[in-house]
Amino acid sequence: MSKYINLLGMLVGSVGIFFGFYFLSDGNNPMALHIVTATTVGVVGILAFIRHVVFHKSDALRLGWETDRPDWMFEVGFANLAFGVIGIITSFTNWGMIPQAVILLGYAIYLFQAAMLHTYRYITDETKSPARLWRSSIATFLFAAMMTFFALKGLALF
Repeated sequence: MSKYINLLGMLVGSVGIFFGFYFLSDGNNPMALHIVTATTVGVVGILAFIRHVVFHKSDALRLGWETDRPDWMFEVGFANLAFGVIGIITSFTNWGMIPQAVILLGYAIYLFQAAMLHTYRYITDETKSPARLWRSSIATFLFAAMMTFFALKGLALF
């Protein structure tokens, strides 16, 4: 089940990035940031919580990190939920672009770190899984990079 929740998260995040670029090309930075924050942080964060906590056994198996003590997976899930809820709140309130950009940047930094961890695991594992390299390392890194781009746009840094 966690595989499908992960794929759903990747789909929702990708659609959000696509529409973010669409509205950015029209010059509608607030709408672009709203969509990207709601999807890539809000929905993706909540789905990651469900995957890490509710379906922790299948998620650990999917990642190759089976354990009898899934406390660390719950902690990761709770962090995702915190980001996700704040992403939804900042997207659907009139707080403006700065809070959205900050939460977007925070989650992007979190995902950059996850991508680095997965890359390290790929390099140090005896068996090399191309799917792990692409999905958990490269795709996560690119996703976080695009989130960072939108965050910096929201902060009007370029």
